[in-house]
Amino acid sequence: FTMLRVEGPGHPVTATVGQDVVLPCHLSPQRDARSLDARWIRDHISETVHHYRSGEDLYRDQMEAYSGRTELARDGLSAGRLDLRITGLRPSDDGLYVCTVEDADTYEEAIVELKVSATGADPHLSLGGYEAGGVRVLCGSAGWYPLPQLLWRDARGQHLPSVSQTHSQDQEGLFEIEGAVIVTGSMEGPLSCVVRNSRLQQERELSLHIAVPFFHNAQPWMVALALVLVLLAVSMGLGVYLFRKQGKLAAQGWSAGRCSAGTPLGVERG
Repeated sequence: FTMLRVEGPGHPVTATVGQDVVLPCHLSPQRDARSLDARWIRDHISETVHHYRSGEDLYRDQMEAYSGRTELARDGLSAGRLDLRITGLRPSDDGLYVCTVEDADTYEEAIVELKVSATGADPHLSLGGYEAGGVRVLCGSAGWYPLPQLLWRDARGQHLPSVSQTHSQDQEGLFEIEGAVIVTGSMEGPLSCVVRNSRLQQERELSLHIAVPFFHNAQPWMVALALVLVLLAVSMGLGVYLFRKQGKLAAQGWSAGRCSAGTPLGVERG
C-alpha cells in the first residue's frame, strides 16, 4: 500500500482582478481521483470554496462569495488532478487555499497561495494652494490591489517626503491612495508622482512642471492675507470707536435738533 499525498504547485499562483485562475493540486503518486472526496477551503476561515465527491459537485456548504464562480476540472480527475478554476477574480479572493482529499481513513491536504493584484489608473495631479512658503501638490490614483506605494521624485530622481498620505477601499476592495508634498522655488525641473504595485512590479507615473514665477506668489500671498487681516482689525476698531463717540454725542444732546422720532440718526428729512 502506497501512502497517498496531495501536492500543490510549490509556489504562489498570481493573477489579476477580473481574470480567471486555476489553482493546481494533484495526487502523488498519480491515481484516479474520480471516486474521492475532494474539498477546497479558505485557510483562514476554514469555509468551503468547492466540494466534489464521487462525481458530484456539492454546493450546500459553499461560501456565498464563490457561488457560481468555481469549477473542478473534470478532465484531469482520472489522472489525479484536482485543479480548481475560479472565475472573475476579486481582491477578496487573495490568500491561502487548502486542497483536501479524503478516502476511507485517509486525509491529506496541500496549501496553495493565490496572490491577486490590480494596477490602477494613471495618477492625477492638482495644486492645493500655497503653504509653508511653497506650493502644496496633491497626487491620487484609484483601482489598486494590494495597497500600492506612492512616491515623489524630483528631476534628479531623488525621493521627496510626503507631508500627508491617505488611502481608502471601495466596495470591491480596490484601493485609492492620495499623497501631498510641499514644493518650493528651489526645486528645479519637473516633479513626478509614482504609484507602484510592488507585487506586480508595475508602476504608473505622472510629472508636473511648476513655473518659477508661480512660487513668487507664495510669500506675497501670505503678506497680502496678513495685510487684509490688519486692515480688517483697524476698520473694526475704528467702527467701534466711532459708534461709541456717536453714542456719547447723542447722550449729550448735541444732535437733538437734527433728530426727531422716527427719523434715522444723521438723516435729514426733505
